[in-house]
Amino acid sequence: MRSRSNSGVRLDGYARLVQQTILCYQNPVTGLLSASHDQKDAWVRDNIYSILAVWGLGMAYRKNADRDEDKAKAYELEQNVVKLMRGLLQCMMRQVDKVEKFKHTQSTKDSLHAKYNTATCSTVVGDDQWGHLQVDATSLFLLFLAQMTASGEPGPFE
Repeated sequence: MRSRSNSGVRLDGYARLVQQTILCYQNPVTGLLSASHDQKDAWVRDNIYSILAVWGLGMAYRKNADRDEDKAKAYELEQNVVKLMRGLLQCMMRQVDKVEKFKHTQSTKDSLHAKYNTATCSTVVGDDQWGHLQVDATSLFLLFLAQMTASGEPGPFE
């Protein structure tokens, strides 16, 4: 039996940290990450920044894959990323009509929400209760989607 490389052991340590601090908050159905065990809402920006750590770890496992277990771990991490991206996409696609309206009105009432219910992907506040024009969150989602596609890693559309 071959011993585990030092980098493989370090990756396993990072995987434990990622599981304890990020993936334990992932909804098994929607893939969205809740803010905490008590706060079940998912912020787009927080979800993207958090899942970047998971994606990076998956890529590191894939690059360092000297055992079948490493390849399996890379695949598992990538699937968590894909699940989250699909969940965010589902939340945003429910608001397609608002995006079409926003093109003409450019009103914050017609912009995409930046916060969703983790279990249902529904919006958590009304259109007139809070300013939703957080273009940075939507832009970050699109940028990450493009990065995933360019990297050749599995994406939410596969």
